[in-house]
Amino acid sequence: MRKLMVSLVLVFALVVMGMAGDDCPKVNKINSMESTMQSFKDVSPLDFSTIKSAGAMSKKQGTRLEVYLSNGTFTTKQMSSSFVVPIKKKDEFIAVIHFSNGKEKIVPGTYNGSSGYGKPFWAYAEVKLFKGEKGTIVSLGIREGTAVITKLTDNMVCGTFDLKSKTGSKSKGAISGTFNVKLEKSKW
Repeated sequence: MRKLMVSLVLVFALVVMGMAGDDCPKVNKINSMESTMQSFKDVSPLDFSTIKSAGAMSKKQGTRLEVYLSNGTFTTKQMSSSFVVPIKKKDEFIAVIHFSNGKEKIVPGTYNGSSGYGKPFWAYAEVKLFKGEKGTIVSLGIREGTAVITKLTDNMVCGTFDLKSKTGSKSKGAISGTFNVKLEKSKW
């Protein structure tokens, strides 16, 4: 009987610990996105109310991670391409939140827009938009704010982001929202 009680207490403790650590957002959402870039203005306003496609790709042996949120219907592989932008309609977008940890593997934590290229715990953002035949990628010029990875496993990642860029008091670009997505691994 004593062994059964100890086993039940251990199982209960593991369940409670697992639930306490799962503060993942329940939905993929873009609260806001803006940019002063002309390519962004040309397709504005964009509809952020429905995210149809979402995913993440681990790259560079796990030292980089990209999260994708789109109002179009795309696979994670399509959204991850920097060479072929799959957008064919003016009202579609793919928002990309980049996480980089220098030479170390990505881990849960807070990534800063101010850290800078190649530095640990750096985050930045861009948006893929319709323009001409091939689409375009617009950097949001992120220099401030944070992106947080709340939970990271072999097949999912979740968290929040609130990134921005300003010149003086004027906003140049910004994006905020939440994600809870399937994680895939790049061969590169």
